[in-house]
Amino acid sequence: MKKLMTLLLAAGMVFSAANGASAVDIKVSGEWLFGGNFTNNILGGGNGIEPLQKDVDVARGNFTARQRIRLTLEMSVSEALSGLMQFQVGNGTDMPHALTLGSIGTGGTGKAVTARWAYLDWLVPNTDVRVRMGRQPFAAPSYVFNSPVLDASPDGVVVNMPLNEAIDVTAAWIRARALVNVWGQEYKPHSTIDLAYLSGNFAGDGIKVSPYGMLAFVGSEANFGTVNDTDMLGFTPSDENTVAYWVGVGGELTMFDPFKFTFDALYSGNDADGTAERSGWYAALGAEMKTAWATPFLKGWYASGDDADSKGSGRMLSVKRSGTFNATAIYYDGLGMLCPTIDNTTPAGTWGLQLGVKGVSFIEKLNHTLTVTYFQGTNNTNRITNAALYNQLTYKTPTKYMTTADSAWEINLLNNYKIYDNLSVSTVLAYLITDFDESIRTTKYDNGFRGAVQFAYMF
Repeated sequence: MKKLMTLLLAAGMVFSAANGASAVDIKVSGEWLFGGNFTNNILGGGNGIEPLQKDVDVARGNFTARQRIRLTLEMSVSEALSGLMQFQVGNGTDMPHALTLGSIGTGGTGKAVTARWAYLDWLVPNTDVRVRMGRQPFAAPSYVFNSPVLDASPDGVVVNMPLNEAIDVTAAWIRARALVNVWGQEYKPHSTIDLAYLSGNFAGDGIKVSPYGMLAFVGSEANFGTVNDTDMLGFTPSDENTVAYWVGVGGELTMFDPFKFTFDALYSGNDADGTAERSGWYAALGAEMKTAWATPFLKGWYASGDDADSKGSGRMLSVKRSGTFNATAIYYDGLGMLCPTIDNTTPAGTWGLQLGVKGVSFIEKLNHTLTVTYFQGTNNTNRITNAALYNQLTYKTPTKYMTTADSAWEINLLNNYKIYDNLSVSTVLAYLITDFDESIRTTKYDNGFRGAVQFAYMF
């Protein structure tokens, strides 16, 4: 019966497309990823939350193989009106949300098809104002690293209005989280997180600047779900509705060719009281020089941390699971490639320096990127040694919460080879050297390794 219904649905889609072919231009694109990875002393308990512990059986080595398929359909009537849907085929074994991964060897068990993107694009008649409505890719401006605040595929309405050739303004309403009309679950009032967003973009000769501001209206019941969801905005859940805010600016300078300079800065906070109160800042700088053989670069960041004795937190806020801070491939959220990492999507409570070179090529169609990164915590050690403050922390291990006594080095090597115009293979070798202060913790920690290979078919 299920197969019959599937065939009928497919036939209906074909018939509908045939009827509308004269009016609608349909373009198909997508990506097919297949890869395997080996990790050692990274996963701990298997979900990236546990520390890189010594003498833990599961940390001795782990091999996984995964694939992910994304199929994009763009249905365009004209330049003024179009719709887009992107379907994703994966296996939600760990995270039952849109960004699922498919594990090889499960025999199809738990396979799911999700609508990762589904939005309508249209121009306001007789203007250049573009409106996008639905589930869509959306990111706060960030130029040095990927956005540590918001870079995801939420539902919402985004309006972009060009003022002239150099300046445009974007306003948006985004629903980042909701427990509304979910089948089989009780409805909870005040269970949403809504974002109001406003940004401007200025692009001149050799300069680009993007200031932005964002408010989050967090319901008192919004911090629901699994353990990993209870820190949705990075602060202790409050019994009252809460407002969080971000004010930031980013940009780049390319007028000094072959040099390029990038910068980001932001301040964030909320209006909560007691242990739920939080405010913090982040700044990053980058410089690179393009040469005939490669592009060497230097990057750095600093994000405020918790002080010794305040009830609230001094770390910056981000929308949970929505940052994509990609400084490194093990400790942070860089070079994912369907592979497990510790998955810190925000730099909150850390600072670091990175030296690297990209675009190195000795063989045609093969290029390399190498980075060496040092980073350290900015949270006071009293947050670990003081029992009352320690109990307030959502994450307590140095893999998620580094103090000023904790530091690490990470070396990443990325290799890309283009087999065909539409098929490439990439490999990642990453090594994390930990120097976590074991005198203030009860657990010993070891270094971590990650090796990965991924084939990507883009069409």
